[in-house]
Amino acid sequence: MEAASHSYRNDHVETRTTLLKRLLAIGLMYGSQGIPAGLAFNAFSTILRHSGTSLQEIGLTGLVFLPWALKCFWSGIADNAGKRWGYGALALWTHMSAVGICLLLGFTSPNHHFLLALSGILLLNTIFATQDIFTNACAVSHMKGRNAGLANALQVISFLLGMVVGGAGSLFIYERLGWFGAMWGMACELFILWLALLPLRGSIEPDREFQKPSRLIDLFRQPGFRWALLMAISFKFASSALAMLLQPWVMDQSFSLGFAGTLQMSNIICGALGGAFIGFPAVRFLGCYRAVTLLIWPSTLLLGTLVCLQTRGMATPMLLYAGLGIENFLDGGFYVSVWAVLMNWSSEERPGMDYSFLQCGESLANVLAGMSIAPLASVIGYNRTFLTTWIAGAFTLLLVVTAARKLAGLYDDTEPSKQSFRQLRRS
Repeated sequence: MEAASHSYRNDHVETRTTLLKRLLAIGLMYGSQGIPAGLAFNAFSTILRHSGTSLQEIGLTGLVFLPWALKCFWSGIADNAGKRWGYGALALWTHMSAVGICLLLGFTSPNHHFLLALSGILLLNTIFATQDIFTNACAVSHMKGRNAGLANALQVISFLLGMVVGGAGSLFIYERLGWFGAMWGMACELFILWLALLPLRGSIEPDREFQKPSRLIDLFRQPGFRWALLMAISFKFASSALAMLLQPWVMDQSFSLGFAGTLQMSNIICGALGGAFIGFPAVRFLGCYRAVTLLIWPSTLLLGTLVCLQTRGMATPMLLYAGLGIENFLDGGFYVSVWAVLMNWSSEERPGMDYSFLQCGESLANVLAGMSIAPLASVIGYNRTFLTTWIAGAFTLLLVVTAARKLAGLYDDTEPSKQSFRQLRRS
């Protein structure tokens, strides 16, 4: 009995160490992916507007999200490649290639080579969109059940912190050292993360052997696929559109570039904290479905923060920090709950493909938002565009709640550690 107890303790310590290594590897990869996304999502349009680029041309920056929206077309190929050659090894190769792209981008200033810089950022996001497939395989294989809240909270925190570095951080470096300094600084950041990830590559691999290749047709036939895709496409559109329009609006309100960077950083950090302190506990203790239906209401209501502040002439720096910080805090919790539903629904037979395919739905919404919101504002003005987006968010609320209810009975939403404990006691 004592020997069995000692063996159990050793196994428990080993399992906990493995889990910590796995969480660290997932966090490093999601954080790395957030850096180029932060450049594309938060910094690039601000840099362009600061240099006098028109809103119509800034609308082209929505193209840099295409890799995240289109990776569904090669998610099966990447998933099968991971099964054959190892998810960890391929993640490291894609990561190092991104470092080289950043070094080359330092010589293509968007002031003089707009299309070349845009193409380079597009390629950079393509590389990390591919790495994201390998990261998803690890998360789906090891972090399902109510632990999906932990995995998605970690994803939100790591990715958004990466966006702070790639977005607000790039703006700070750009203001002092220009485009060359921002790109070479990003290359150094990514290289440091690659070094940290190198000894953890084995933790990325799933614990099981896969007998069948990943095929899109199997995903399409899985019960609830249409509802899962509808949820992925609709839940983030309104908030993404507002976040993108905020950048040129700040510049046109004569705020400084430094304020634009700190406001972005504040919003992103608040979103990460919301995922950790609201999203993770809500999924853990309430379950995915109830967490979604609880958090969607305040998240949607607060989409009107910016239009209310501007209409009443109260868009001061302090109120912008406070109002948008609260909005992003609740939105971060809601984000975690939605992706916990979609992670649990995804099949472990296709660990990298299903979840990645659904992520394309959110990214497609980001592309549409990025390409339409700034041109719309140039026609009807900022205030009407903010209001229109708020109304769109209220409409998508109904879609998300319906989809969450349809998916609720199609996945296992139990606590794996409690199951294992009961099995141990029975044995």
